Amino acid sequence: MDHFEHDRDHYPAAFSKQLELPSEMKDYIKECILCNTDVHIENNDAEFRYEPAGQALEVGMMNFLIDNEDDVQYSFINRNKHQAKMTQLPFDQTLKRKTVIRQCRNQPDRVRVYTKGAPEFVIPLCAETFDNQMQLKPLTDENKGPLLDHVIGQTLASAGLKVLTYAFKEITRESLDTLMTTYHIESEEFRFEIEKDLIYMATFGLNDPLRDDIQSAVHMIRYGHKEVEAGKMENYQVNIRMITGDHIETARAVAIETGILSFEESQEEGVVITGEQFRDAIGVVSKIYDPETKEYKIEFVEGRKRFDEIKKTVKVIARSTSEDKFIFVCGIKQKGGLVGMTGDSISDAEALRKADVGFCMGSGCDVAKDNSDLVILDNDFVSIHRAIRWGRAIFDNVRKFLQFQLTMNFALCVITVVGGFTTGHAPLNVVQMLWANLIMDVLGAIAIGTEPYRTIESSCSNRISRKDQIIKPEMMRHIICHSSYQIFVLTILMFFGGMIFFTDSFNLVSTPMRGDDGEPTNRLILNTICFHTFILMNLFNAINSRVIAIDEMNVFKTLINNPFFWLVTIFEIFV
Repeated sequence: MDHFEHDRDHYPAAFSKQLELPSEMKDYIKECILCNTDVHIENNDAEFRYEPAGQALEVGMMNFLIDNEDDVQYSFINRNKHQAKMTQLPFDQTLKRKTVIRQCRNQPDRVRVYTKGAPEFVIPLCAETFDNQMQLKPLTDENKGPLLDHVIGQTLASAGLKVLTYAFKEITRESLDTLMTTYHIESEEFRFEIEKDLIYMATFGLNDPLRDDIQSAVHMIRYGHKEVEAGKMENYQVNIRMITGDHIETARAVAIETGILSFEESQEEGVVITGEQFRDAIGVVSKIYDPETKEYKIEFVEGRKRFDEIKKTVKVIARSTSEDKFIFVCGIKQKGGLVGMTGDSISDAEALRKADVGFCMGSGCDVAKDNSDLVILDNDFVSIHRAIRWGRAIFDNVRKFLQFQLTMNFALCVITVVGGFTTGHAPLNVVQMLWANLIMDVLGAIAIGTEPYRTIESSCSNRISRKDQIIKPEMMRHIICHSSYQIFVLTILMFFGGMIFFTDSFNLVSTPMRGDDGEPTNRLILNTICFHTFILMNLFNAINSRVIAIDEMNVFKTLINNPFFWLVTIFEIFV
């Protein structure tokens, strides 16, 4: 088998000029590419040339032909004129191949069957191939094994290339009509008959370059920041798994290159598996519609223990289907995990919709975008880290505001009840309570709600579980201690403030708020002191409420990281 590397930058026309293949073989390969594609050609007026548009892998094959001096626009016109499409079998997620049947050129009584797809799913269907003299020779199982394992698996896929195999065969029109009459065109029997005994043509390895910053992006998503302390490599903020339709060796190489796996991890058993192995491991799964949630859920017929075991070890699932992605997302969610998923194709749509947060790349298809929660316009994985970071910041800020609000309201309720039962009135009147709840609540929500993301240096872990309580034990400790302190101070002021601030004593029960001349009495002044004291205590409570982690005791550590908080605080003081 010949192996050839096509370099778009340095040797764009190498296929036509350098590869030592018969011209007839090259024509067959071009025909297989052109006759089994959904790419359409668009006119680039700015650069005065034609450009292919469509699915990325097929666009890559069209660019291969364009680079090798093929007039694809003329070829498409010629194909549609002389090789009309009879029917096609669309790409199957499980079988990993697509077949198109077209009329033979200048032979109305014959048709050609063009098949492309994953090598391990197409090559077993092939019975013959061409030698260098363009003579058909048998492709035996002894030839297929080394071809799949060494040439494709160890040479192309292990280099991180997306592998795509082309094959074809020629049959009579009568045979096709007989098959279409005997079997339904969408039946497994028809597909089996039409795709058997193919002629193997070629396998392409397409390079899909990774972004330069993909490793740092994966690292930031996983750990929350760029640097990790020695011995804390397992302190993941996010467990990253890759579920892809690529060849298992391609998936392994890409996972290592992006930093999802180390080389040592990739060699461990159960870390990198195929979709078929995943389905065999978890057993039979049934898909059930839940009328209450109006969503589909899954049920593991043989128990979810098998799924839990494989979930602990697996990090890459190759040659997966849309069902594999949906099962994996549902399995984690039903266990209580939070799932964010990225995808850009139609096969990702169901899993994107099921995930807690679905991320779709800006270059993705419209179906994936419609079923996702966030569209990443710049196609940058760092944006996923930003989304996770601010999502957690919002969750933390909700907790901070609840901590602040519950402390203030609990103290206010207790002191109001105590004052009402003992002196016949609360130390804060209705207007003051309304001011505290409106001004302090609204402005407090703005001040605390703008708190920035809590970095790893200030916390052991920022991970959020579906089982986490909104009010944590350390928050309850803060609420009880601070509200008790406020209740104690206000009680002292309410009952003993007259002796502390005034020389003339007065009756806390019978003394009016204002005298006969309309001037405020000492009782009203004392109530005003209680109100101002309560407001000032809660301004400082807002500062303390900015810390909710059990391992953080220094509230001044992040004193200047939120200027907006201090603007709101100063405004509240002056108001």
